[in-house]
Amino acid sequence: MPVEEPGGPPLGQARRRGSLLICVGGAVTFATLAAIQQGGASGPYVAGALLSALLGVCSLRLSAQRMDTLLGWGADLGALLSIGVVSRNAGPFSAQTVLILSVFLVLWFGVLSLRAATLRAALLVGAVAVVGALRTPPEPVPVVGFAFLALLIGQMTSSGRVIRREVSEKTHYATLAMTDMLTGLLNRRALHAAMNAAYAAGTRRGHARPDGLGILLLDLDHFKSINDNYGHDIGDSVLQHVAGVLRACADPDDQVARWGGEEFLMLVRTAERDDLERRATRVIATLRAIHSGLPPVTVSIGIAHGSEAPDVDSLLRIADRRLYRAKRGGRDRLNKDTLIHLPDQGD
Repeated sequence: MPVEEPGGPPLGQARRRGSLLICVGGAVTFATLAAIQQGGASGPYVAGALLSALLGVCSLRLSAQRMDTLLGWGADLGALLSIGVVSRNAGPFSAQTVLILSVFLVLWFGVLSLRAATLRAALLVGAVAVVGALRTPPEPVPVVGFAFLALLIGQMTSSGRVIRREVSEKTHYATLAMTDMLTGLLNRRALHAAMNAAYAAGTRRGHARPDGLGILLLDLDHFKSINDNYGHDIGDSVLQHVAGVLRACADPDDQVARWGGEEFLMLVRTAERDDLERRATRVIATLRAIHSGLPPVTVSIGIAHGSEAPDVDSLLRIADRRLYRAKRGGRDRLNKDTLIHLPDQGD
């Protein structure tokens, strides 16, 4: 069930895509360098391309945390390999050497802790300084330039970490604000906002009443007696059980919320009223059939379609009154009848 909230994709998915992009970029870079090298000098670059490709495949299957660990190890191995290659080269530092070494800096500061990344960066700068000092003549300018580059990358990446942490915290609190803590479903506020958004979208398309949505308002039958006879802990377990049934009965585009107390609401994206009846029948039949070890529970359901109501409040009143009629009719059933002079809601 989609939870509509502002912002981009989940942070884990964004990190996975970032890891894949890094691996693809590394494979292409190393393959290009291998292609322009002559003879045995291309060997390390071929190894780098193969390692990057392997890490890219891993990024499609591993969690973001494990992928960070693998990228850190890959950067360690690549840095050792690159320093070995640079120390054997007699010529001056080249731009491609600085480029490759800076990639390892980006990886370290991106996936490791700040302390671990800083330690590795200091060791790498020190290794470059030693290689530069041993050159004939010595090359202090590239060494100083690389040290400044390491400082710059560290600062920028650290700032990125702070931003990422703030985004993660905001996403977490936004999710909490829209979630019912007991059942893990959306809460009333979140689903009410989703219904208002659906009505607003219908108005923008020129429809006075949206004909592509409907709701099921569900109330657990005799739930007070479950709490009285078995205790509130069992009552909470029953609510969680019903929430799981509603998730299982919902289609991918549906949204389900705990509406309050023992009431739930399912927002169904459909242009057909019969789909609402089928969804309600599925919920009722599933609750009857499942033996969860908890006290048996049934639901009464009132259904309403967007074409029947000019706004969200009217839609909810229609569903609420049909729910009342379902309870008056014996409970454990749905109601979709035409409403004519129905009394106000009762027990």
